[in-house]
Amino acid sequence: MKRIILLLSICFLFFAFYSTSIYDENYQVIKTIETVEIRQYPVAIYASYTKEKNDSNSQFRVLAAYIFGANKQNEEIGMTSPVNMVQSEQSEMLFLMPNRYDMSNLPTPNNQKIKIIEMQERTVAAIKFSGYATSSKIAHKKKELLKVLKDNGVSHKNQFEVLVYDPPYKIINRRNELIVII
Repeated sequence: MKRIILLLSICFLFFAFYSTSIYDENYQVIKTIETVEIRQYPVAIYASYTKEKNDSNSQFRVLAAYIFGANKQNEEIGMTSPVNMVQSEQSEMLFLMPNRYDMSNLPTPNNQKIKIIEMQERTVAAIKFSGYATSSKIAHKKKELLKVLKDNGVSHKNQFEVLVYDPPYKIINRRNELIVII
């Protein structure tokens, strides 16, 4: 029995260690400054959901329902990575839509609170971090990011997003980033 538990544990750790998400590397690195990448992102389409104060719905569940077929066409869209979480007073989450869609052929959400937005081309500064994206880790990385930008004379628009690349069940080798629009 102990051997079976040990074998299952090893298999789980192997899977967790080597499982990878499909990252949508839809940006170009312009330059690297210390631990920060300056990136150019092209125009992209997102499904956005902003949680209201009395809203008990999980943002992730609402957006996941949409891409899993809760739309007028009952079409599965497919999960992409990363998931963007806007860092502001409002709680907004964004799912990047696959490249095969444009504003004319994307399924219409059943939930009227889901907005389909076309984000224009933008330049950002990005800093990577691993583990889970906790508020303390985000605050620490924000300080580091701001220091590098200040020390190198790079101004920013004070518009931050956390990018989460991996599903919650992935324990090891998690990828997250904090970006700010410059």
